[in-house]
Amino acid sequence: MAQSSGPAFPVHVDERELAEDLGHVSEAGRTEIEAMIEGLNADGVPTVWLRRCDPEAQDGTRLPGCVKLYIPQPAGQWGAVFLGGLLDGRPTLFLLAVGERHPGARWRPSVYEIAHRRLQKQISG
Repeated sequence: MAQSSGPAFPVHVDERELAEDLGHVSEAGRTEIEAMIEGLNADGVPTVWLRRCDPEAQDGTRLPGCVKLYIPQPAGQWGAVFLGGLLDGRPTLFLLAVGERHPGARWRPSVYEIAHRRLQKQISG
């Protein structure tokens, strides 16, 4: 993974959720996502790669305060959604979901829908 110069945030990944998400993507997606996550775990997320998520998107997802990046950079078909927080007193990006940004099949949830469900679950308790 090509590392961008400049500031980067450390990442926290829930391995169980990552494994669940990887089970829903193609082999090509899994390969790209695994390489990206490995690099992010080692080097952090370059701030220049991050984009704000729409607080309330047209598809009904609500991701206030979340950021996303595309996999591969700069505009791949897969993505990752993060929520910022503190871990051991350090600003950290917590991975909410990885997956296809805009799946062709309506029955397959987008990475944004997966992140929305997980975020709502965290909020509600």
